Amino acid sequence: MIINKILNVDDYYYDVFMAISEALTGFSVNELQATGLAETYYTHILGKIETATFIEFLNTSKTILENSYSQDQLKNSINAEIIANPSTQDIANSVITLWYLGTWEGAYVNDLSYKEGLVWNVMNAHPPGAKQPGYKSWAVKPVNSNS
Repeated sequence: MIINKILNVDDYYYDVFMAISEALTGFSVNELQATGLAETYYTHILGKIETATFIEFLNTSKTILENSYSQDQLKNSINAEIIANPSTQDIANSVITLWYLGTWEGAYVNDLSYKEGLVWNVMNAHPPGAKQPGYKSWAVKPVNSNS
């Protein structure tokens, strides 16, 4: 079983949300927690979609997580049971977008969601106007620079 208790949050579905977010984004639960937005995102989704729909998604996710004993099996199960299913596919795509871009249905959740979007880590960049790269960072060649 891949689900673990996270911090001191008592809501069982929150744990499932974090575990499936890890599987969908490729970032560890610790990295997702480090954004400072995990609980904010969870409660934001609860306020934006019907609770029954979100719980259906989380119950499907729970079953997949509990029955997957390898990363390959987990990946295949997510593709077959979540991504291929129209009733859960939209939520999965929205959860991925939420973590990477900090947006839900095209709008930022809050100011921090822009700054902490996972997309900046993937690009080895910083969010313009929000987090600066640091003093004298312009003197260091960019990662993967061809110059």
